[in-house]
Amino acid sequence: MFPSHVDEVARVRAFVRALLDGHPTVDDAELVASELATNALRHSRSAAPNALFVVRVRDHGDRVRISVADYGNDEKWDGTPDSPDPMAEHGRGLLLVASLSKEWGVTEEPIGTCVWADLASFNKL
Repeated sequence: MFPSHVDEVARVRAFVRALLDGHPTVDDAELVASELATNALRHSRSAAPNALFVVRVRDHGDRVRISVADYGNDEKWDGTPDSPDPMAEHGRGLLLVASLSKEWGVTEEPIGTCVWADLASFNKL
């Protein structure tokens, strides 16, 4: 669990790097976790003071699943990334997650939303 503060994104990266140290997906996993945590802090009720978000890392052998669960928000989201303005400074996080992932998605949880991404566990040449 991480508190709702933008400085926690660096801690999320360190957490994922420590868990997957030496794993072939460590760099991509760190980036994906960072993007998902940033989205939780920008677009959910986990951005509220004293709120939390949860980062999970699971190695399933052929894939590593990175997931971030947050407190959700009032708007229904189908998991489709928005098409960002090509000149915008923000808005490409989920497109990046999609490009790095074997598969990704969104599931509802009892108190919010979980966005997850599966990264293939093989060496990239």
